[in-house]
Amino acid sequence: MKRDAGAFRRRCRRIGLAWAALLALLLLSLGSAYVPLGRLNLVIGLVIAALKSALVLGLFMGLGRSAALARVAAAVAAGTLALLLGLSSVDFATRVTEPAAMQQPQQLRPLRQGGTGR
Repeated sequence: MKRDAGAFRRRCRRIGLAWAALLALLLLSLGSAYVPLGRLNLVIGLVIAALKSALVLGLFMGLGRSAALARVAAAVAAGTLALLLGLSSVDFATRVTEPAAMQQPQQLRPLRQGGTGR
């Protein structure tokens, strides 16, 4: 029974530290949004997002201690997501955008000339 209480305390400490780390990363992400760093903001945001997802996958989902099939499924899902993001970014980077055709505004004629509107 004593050993179970120690394991519970260690687990609670790990979850508490992970929660504090997620809050710190949240505040870091919020702070970096207000600092004008140009393209470096994107890099910092992606690094912070990767760290957050690694914490959630490792500690809360228990992916490190799960069966091999679950880890393979997570790796395939991550690979598929990376492939979709890569293909989307290549499409966005190589697409030629042309301005939309615009029709010149014209004055409309009144429906009826004079009369009571009937």
